[in-house]
Amino acid sequence: MINESYVNETEKYESQDGHAISKIEAEEWQFEILCLKQLNGVQEVLDVGAGTGLLTRMLANLGYSVTGVDPSNAMLRQAMRNSPMDRYGKSVKFVQGDAHRSDIFQMASFDCIVSRQVVCHFHDPIAAFKNWHNWLKDNGVVVIVDGLWSREGWGNDELVDKLPLSCVQTRASVGYLLETSGFRIIKNAMLSKTNEYLIKTGKSKSLRYVVVALKA
Repeated sequence: MINESYVNETEKYESQDGHAISKIEAEEWQFEILCLKQLNGVQEVLDVGAGTGLLTRMLANLGYSVTGVDPSNAMLRQAMRNSPMDRYGKSVKFVQGDAHRSDIFQMASFDCIVSRQVVCHFHDPIAAFKNWHNWLKDNGVVVIVDGLWSREGWGNDELVDKLPLSCVQTRASVGYLLETSGFRIIKNAMLSKTNEYLIKTGKSKSLRYVVVALKA
């Protein structure tokens, strides 16, 4: 499920506090997450909830072949504008679709599935995670970066009460749901440098975390 307020702000989405990927967060992705031995040999990556393509482009710039999927056509139009063919070629492509639907990708299509600040929007995270399990190849990897969001930060009580992971205050919830969906957790930790930066600059009070899991 996507917060409709984002759709109306696609052009400035990446410049908003908390949405943009800071240099510090990009470095944590590169040197503390993607360097894990379980990601050696990863080539085909699926970016779930790609939005305007921020994470998709970052991963493509690191040498991965990335497919970005998002339910919002408005977001994907902006993502394509942000990812010109003359720069990214065939290393980036975008697909309109909802991660809760099992039919948007074939089984065993990807080496790795990533999401950034997306699982908090899932209305049925187990259904989505089971789809991820099917879309991954054997020994495929899941990387989730999300936040310990506050209820007040959403500003929409009706939406929060429809989304099981919208404002959990523990990393255990995502880890448990991944294990229930057939994954084995190999990393579940706070993004310490990113959190320090966000708090110091006042860009966000919500702590970010990462969960990495293997298809069991």
